[in-house]
Amino acid sequence: MKGYTIVNELDTIVTRYFSKDTIAITYSEIDEEEFNKMIQNMGYYERPDILSIYDDKIVGIEHFEFDSYKNTRKGSNYKIQENFIEQKFNKMINSKTNKKNEIVNHDQIINTSNLKQYYDNFKKILISHINNIDEYIEHIVSNYGSEKTIEIWFFVEDVTPLGNYYLKKGNCSPGLLLPFSKEIIDILRNNKGIKGIIFGVYAMNEYKIVICYNDEKTLNKIEKDDYFKVDDSEFLSLNPQTTSFVLLIPKNKK
Repeated sequence: MKGYTIVNELDTIVTRYFSKDTIAITYSEIDEEEFNKMIQNMGYYERPDILSIYDDKIVGIEHFEFDSYKNTRKGSNYKIQENFIEQKFNKMINSKTNKKNEIVNHDQIINTSNLKQYYDNFKKILISHINNIDEYIEHIVSNYGSEKTIEIWFFVEDVTPLGNYYLKKGNCSPGLLLPFSKEIIDILRNNKGIKGIIFGVYAMNEYKIVICYNDEKTLNKIEKDDYFKVDDSEFLSLNPQTTSFVLLIPKNKK
């Protein structure tokens, strides 16, 4: 799921979340100084995608994406629709640019989201990356030795168009949803090789990050919070509309 023109995962993260003031939500008692060191020292790596080396520590950060749309062997239904709209617009450009100075196309992505897919899609990709943790650590040790403490973090982006939300009875506005089902909490609890997870979310009209340590205190807090107890009737995913346009700029005549 890497259809972006941004060079690598580090550029993706920095451009979207750390190149300007970003709203950060925490579910753990975060040491801000420690966290800032981790972010400020991030550098490009491969398997995992990012390394942050500072003090007596090496933090490996693996970046991956998921969404709540139907997934098949061909990939995310959201990505398939997005690519189809892009291809259709490119055909419009190739056939009409010589006739019109401006081309505008309005389209929509049909929403195939549901709550089960939201949890299942995250669980599938989470487990696949958990299975690689030993390999990540071995790769780091082969390059940097084992003198420093090595931690593994995940930076997970929910790339569902406009985000995923829940709407509880009696509330007038939706809340931002995170993929913390009981099953996923148990998976995290049984895999302490993950030091923490940073969620990147595009919510309505801005990027936000959510920071969680993978420790008992945080997991117990999440497990007891009604915020994470969502059923199908409370799940909310928005229907995205798209607008594409191209403007032909004529050459200056000398």
